[in-house]
Amino acid sequence: MAYIKQNSKSVNGTMKYYNYSLVSTHFGIPKFSLQTTDKRIANRFKHKVNELEKQSKFYPDAMDWTYEVYKVCGREDLLPDYNTLIPTISEGFKELIDTKQMYGTITSQSTIDCYLLASRLMIEILNDLKVNQIVKSHKVKIESYLHRHYDNKNTINIRVRNIMQFLTWCVDMEYINKLPFKIPQIKVEQKTKTWIKPDVFNTILDAMDDDKPEYKAYCEVAYHTGLRLRELNTNPSDKAYRRLNHTLKRVQTNGVKYYQIKVRGKGGKVEKIILPNELKPAYDKMISVRHHPCTYSKKFKDACIKVGQPHLRFHDIRHSFCQNQSLGTTDALLLQLKMRHSSLSTTQNYLNDTQLKWTKQVESIKVIA
Repeated sequence: MAYIKQNSKSVNGTMKYYNYSLVSTHFGIPKFSLQTTDKRIANRFKHKVNELEKQSKFYPDAMDWTYEVYKVCGREDLLPDYNTLIPTISEGFKELIDTKQMYGTITSQSTIDCYLLASRLMIEILNDLKVNQIVKSHKVKIESYLHRHYDNKNTINIRVRNIMQFLTWCVDMEYINKLPFKIPQIKVEQKTKTWIKPDVFNTILDAMDDDKPEYKAYCEVAYHTGLRLRELNTNPSDKAYRRLNHTLKRVQTNGVKYYQIKVRGKGGKVEKIILPNELKPAYDKMISVRHHPCTYSKKFKDACIKVGQPHLRFHDIRHSFCQNQSLGTTDALLLQLKMRHSSLSTTQNYLNDTQLKWTKQVESIKVIA
């Protein structure tokens, strides 16, 4: 309920009266002057505001309610410039990242890097607009830019996801009323998981440069531990390097001594990996000279091309580790632990790959054995 109050002040023992003010308890609007000393006019404003309160269900937002109250009282000059509260693209992405970090929904630096890349991309295309200035016509500009600058469909999908997540967050924060557009994901054919059998792998290693033994060692450690390309990373100049490079120590369990690698895994999790004793010399070579992870990936690809296996890529080494491990067990849960998959379905995807027919290959090898 709104009410009016006339401001007064005693001056040399005489009361001096000023303009009436209106107080509305609805949404906690602060007292403001009606700029009139006429009580009849002030009461008229009060009745208008009380009529508004009866329709308050139509003004669920404090911003809308404040606007209507000031408007019926002829005090639009008191309205704040709400546009100053709307962030720019860069400010919005920073707020999004800070919020997600505060609530612990971002734990990986690579996720933050993806948001920052999406931010820079949008700014390059649209300039650093206020987020409420992003309109439907900008969709074509963004899609055109992505297809001109990126050949990899997966990369395009990642950028699109980050942009749409940002715009959805802007809606949740009420910076914009609705999504200005929707960009669909590109359909990507699932890559074939290839099993590099031990004899083929050794042939590839033989094709690598002898004067750079660390390249062979890097691939060898990956093949026998299942570590991913960046999990093997020990190069401080790489932006993905987070001071959690490998630490190797000798441990003992039930009287058995072995080496254990402590490494940052996928999603920022710290993992402990068993390093077979016979791989210790290869591990030492791997960390003796530190290159960027992409260099190792390229050297492996070059060697694959030399031996007539151009379809192979570095991540197939991890697929092969999974296959090699499956030869000794039919327990999917045990294999999941060895592969460090967060979901059992991911492990099942390896074993149920229709193109590879791994299960049949495993069975045929067991029969031969």
